[in-house]
Amino acid sequence: MATARLVNGPNARPLPDRRERERERHLRVVRPDRRRLNVRLSPRAGVALTVLLFVALFGLAVSHTVLIESQASVDGLDQRVAAEQARYEELRQQVAELESPQRILGEATQELGMVPAGEKIWLTPNEPAPTGSTESPAESPDTSAARVKPYLEPAP
Repeated sequence: MATARLVNGPNARPLPDRRERERERHLRVVRPDRRRLNVRLSPRAGVALTVLLFVALFGLAVSHTVLIESQASVDGLDQRVAAEQARYEELRQQVAELESPQRILGEATQELGMVPAGEKIWLTPNEPAPTGSTESPAESPDTSAARVKPYLEPAP
């Protein structure tokens, strides 16, 4: 059987001459970098990783949807909190107005008939004092309730 040798084929190299061999002596073969991983996946593993990737993306979409729905309820609660804080501020303003000294003074003097301290108001009875006795009422040591009561009753 005869074999044919292709000299000018795609992988054919011319034989190195002597000068080239001498120049190539100082050259050495460098091994491939061992840090690089030559991982080859089988078609079954590729399909499994693709399915896993789609499941992970679907899970991410579902969790994002749940997050958006929760955010809507949080926004509603924030609006309620803002409304209640505004109501609280209004009530604080009303309490401050009701506790003001000017309003309390007006209520006390107009509706309850009180007078501010330091002012003297003299009350005069509607009926004159009884004149049947010879001693004056200021000199009388008798301070019974029956004797003082007519002066304390409100006028009709």
